[in-house]
Amino acid sequence: MTRVLLQYWKPLLVVNILFAWFVIRFDQHHLHGENALLENLQGLFLAVSAIVYFCLARFSSGDTALAYLGASLLCLSFFTREIDLELLPVIERVGFLLHGAGRTILLLAVWSFYAGMVIKHGGFKSHIQRLRGGKYSHNFTVCFLLLVVGAVFDRGLFLVDYSRLFEELAETNAYLILALPSFYELYCKYTKNWRVTDPMNAKAAETPQR
Repeated sequence: MTRVLLQYWKPLLVVNILFAWFVIRFDQHHLHGENALLENLQGLFLAVSAIVYFCLARFSSGDTALAYLGASLLCLSFFTREIDLELLPVIERVGFLLHGAGRTILLLAVWSFYAGMVIKHGGFKSHIQRLRGGKYSHNFTVCFLLLVVGAVFDRGLFLVDYSRLFEELAETNAYLILALPSFYELYCKYTKNWRVTDPMNAKAAETPQR
């Protein structure tokens, strides 16, 4: 996956440049507004990857299952942050759980439960060491850096035009890169042409089945 990311970063950059040019040149700023195209893409990436990571966790064990579950909770946390779920009529009655203090309490409870699972399995030190050696650590690092870039534009630390556009683009790319390992692992799991390797082992490589 790291090789794939390095191989296709240029086309991804071109897509971002073309989108930014289109928005600026034709004054299509509604595309990066509140609950518009980019935020909807972010929600889609996060929702689907949260489900996929959770499903992968169910069919895994040990540190691998915990890593998948943690990734799923991370996507869920970002999803509740980016999408105004409390505004949807379907969940209007429980909307208080998805924003403000309710959201904070809910996420604290979920992450506390996850922390308890990690402690029971062997503690944070060994788990973090395994995560650092995982083959998708680069994806999470790039995701974090892009979110920092998005936060810089959001806070207005640099006075540049179209800061909201660049913020949303950075976040959209961050969530896409966060979601890619889930899509890739799901593909590897259900295709007959590839043997799935341990995602916690960066040295492992997928090999075709004979």
